[in-house]
Amino acid sequence: MIVESFWISLGALALLVVYQQFRIFHIHQDSKNREELFQIVTENAADMIALVDVKGKRLYNSPAYKRILGYSPAELSETSAFEQIHPDDRFKVLEAAREARATGVGKRLEYRIRHKDGSWRVLESVASTIRDGKGEVAKLVIVNRDITERKRAEEQLEHNRFHDPLTGLPNRGLFLDRLHQLFLRAQRDPALPYALLLANLDHFKVFNESMGTAAGDQILLEIASRIGGSLRKADTLARRGSGGPSLEPLLSRLGGDEFAILLDGVGDPSDAMRIAKRVLAAVAEPIFVVSREVRATASIGIALSLSGHSQPEELLKDADAAMRRAKGMGGSRCEVFDEVMHTRAEGRLRLEADLRTAISARQFRIYYQPVVQLDTRRVVSFEALLRWDHPTQGLTSPYRFLEAAEDSGLLVSIGHWLILQVCRQLQEWEVNNSSGQPVK
Repeated sequence: MIVESFWISLGALALLVVYQQFRIFHIHQDSKNREELFQIVTENAADMIALVDVKGKRLYNSPAYKRILGYSPAELSETSAFEQIHPDDRFKVLEAAREARATGVGKRLEYRIRHKDGSWRVLESVASTIRDGKGEVAKLVIVNRDITERKRAEEQLEHNRFHDPLTGLPNRGLFLDRLHQLFLRAQRDPALPYALLLANLDHFKVFNESMGTAAGDQILLEIASRIGGSLRKADTLARRGSGGPSLEPLLSRLGGDEFAILLDGVGDPSDAMRIAKRVLAAVAEPIFVVSREVRATASIGIALSLSGHSQPEELLKDADAAMRRAKGMGGSRCEVFDEVMHTRAEGRLRLEADLRTAISARQFRIYYQPVVQLDTRRVVSFEALLRWDHPTQGLTSPYRFLEAAEDSGLLVSIGHWLILQVCRQLQEWEVNNSSGQPVK
């Protein structure tokens, strides 16, 4: 009986060992099958699949990394998972990885990663966690999808919403949005002015009818390029410290042959007219299209934010009225909406032109006023007084032209000429001085 029990126990033990071996075999087989399945999935997946530890060390990268980013497995193994990520996106990715480790749940995010050729690709990423025997997150499985082309298409669609398809310039929608922003800012702070130039080509319909719409489009492209080239950021800086940062000029095509220019920081009508005249000069240069030389002109209406409008669109209406007045006067000219402003702007530009002539024609005069010491009645020094001998207005005090000279950049030239003449006069007096006293 004892012997039978012994053999029964021994047989049971053998069966248990066989069963355990069988289970171990199946476990290994299942593990092998899972590994093979994982390898099949990852190696054939279109997305990039990565396995990293909690410190960001790469443990596995699927073959898609080579196809999409150009890096070989050896090259990837030499770097951290964060090294190729765009510097501006690294914190976002690190924060997502930290959150995945803490919660066990990864979230979807987008970030930029550097291709081997140096370009940047946009990835959409989802992370999931692998826990160890203690239930703690030990690894992250990250699935990355290249969405670069999709993002480019979205950006292009967004660009097309607010830009003219022919010239690429901002369209009416973007122009009105910027106009509204400047209007609200000026409402808060009237010391931050802006101006609007509305340009319309003269007789553009003739070009389309005689040369065809394709040639007309070429002319519009050239005109847009010339207007843009004639604008400089210096035009938008507020003169004599009106305060606040100024934005770049915004050139927009509102439709057809009509262009609008928003000038931030411009509150003086003469400044706006100076820019408009430069635009007119750029437009008037010969254009070669369809083996022909053509000349275009434009009419420009100018409106300034100083008019106290209640709606931003009112400034556009003012500029349109001024533009139509310019067309009615023959075109190829610019007009300011307000008559008083227009007269003042014309006078200012005329004064600047006369100043340039005065320098070249030597119309400035220097008068020396002696400074006398009262007790001795001796001349101790001289004060040099600058006067402009205007051909039609006679001697003109600097108080009438000094500001214009400063704004137009002519003050430096005038000052240089004044110092040179005074030095020459002092030298002449020193040579002819018989009193023995130094000339001051």
